[in-house]
Amino acid sequence: MNKLDFLEELAVYLQNLSSEEQKEIIQDFEEHFEMGRAEGKSDKEIVHSLGSPQQIAKELQPAQENERKQANSSRQSSFHRTGIVIGLFFFNLIIVLGPALGIAGIILSIWVSAFSFVAQLFIAVVQWIIQPVSFYLFELFASITLAGIGLLLFIGAKYVTNAAIHILSKYMALNARLVRGESRS
Repeated sequence: MNKLDFLEELAVYLQNLSSEEQKEIIQDFEEHFEMGRAEGKSDKEIVHSLGSPQQIAKELQPAQENERKQANSSRQSSFHRTGIVIGLFFFNLIIVLGPALGIAGIILSIWVSAFSFVAQLFIAVVQWIIQPVSFYLFELFASITLAGIGLLLFIGAKYVTNAAIHILSKYMALNARLVRGESRS
């Protein structure tokens, strides 16, 4: 069998591959023949060293199919990941953002209330210094009570803020894991 016969028989066995893949494989084997001839080998010796065209085609087809499957799976993976990112974006925008802003507003109002209650004591002291005649002890005791409530609100606001930050960081990590395609371990 010479080079031409070998390549024609190989082309027959590679018919179920795409024409581009067939051309690449045929070109590779033409190069084998050229290199073998450069080494002084005859076509028969080269054909004998390469083996049967049928066996070569059987060995090459699973490799080509695996490459196609990997390319398809990587495309599907990127489409899947893009779908997850878009879905998470709209879910977070429509479902999560409103309640999150509401909770953030509540936390901010707790901090502002706590500050204003504590500041009330300082305002009462300044009023007592500026206008001692019109100052009543009731105002002082009410200011002290509000300042105590404000201090308790500061403590509560600190815990609520830390809990909200912890929950938010866990939720962001969940979103990142979903985008990367990781399962929870």
